[in-house]
Amino acid sequence: MKGLLLTNYYLIHRSFLTYTALAIVISAVIFYFADPSFYRIIAMLIILLMAMPALEVIKLESKTGYDKYVLTLPISRKNVVQSHYIFYFLIVVSGTILSYGVFSMYSLISKRAVENIVNIVSFGTFIVLFAGAIAYPLLYVFGAEKSDGIVLGGGMGGLFVAIALQGVVGYIVEILAASSLPIVSSLHVPILYTLLGMVMYIASYFIALFIYRKREF
Repeated sequence: MKGLLLTNYYLIHRSFLTYTALAIVISAVIFYFADPSFYRIIAMLIILLMAMPALEVIKLESKTGYDKYVLTLPISRKNVVQSHYIFYFLIVVSGTILSYGVFSMYSLISKRAVENIVNIVSFGTFIVLFAGAIAYPLLYVFGAEKSDGIVLGGGMGGLFVAIALQGVVGYIVEILAASSLPIVSSLHVPILYTLLGMVMYIASYFIALFIYRKREF
């Protein structure tokens, strides 16, 4: 598994570093010109830009023929799918950490505290996890040739679902607030978004695994 993850990284490490730098620059520009209503967009863009190269792994594997070569190695198809999902998840976690760092640095430099940073970043994390959950099964079905449209559609789908779920999340938060559960109220929203994102991502993994096992090369 470690070898597969390292291979995935080396396939996209240049674009990953480029997109990471781009995410920092774009977030700085938006911070300078925009108001707090754009904070969620900033968090989403940072994580999404960092995660986009991870979704290009399958496309690069197809171009180089590695997707066929890897099946000749003493590993299962399950291992291949796991490597894609784990790698993407690790990149999303890295993007989430960077997003926290960018917001913290902005608060320090501007001397203006950003309220509810955890809520803002968790919203972006959910969107990008959902984008991956949509993209991988579709990539296995339609192939790497459709990767650009699939990645774009996944990101837009994640955004729309996140917005649509705000009412549901708000309702659940009200129930949790009225309960006696020992959870700090400020953490209700990020915990819910994180749990929803993880559930969808894990469900997507099993769907993608089923598709990949049936796939003929």
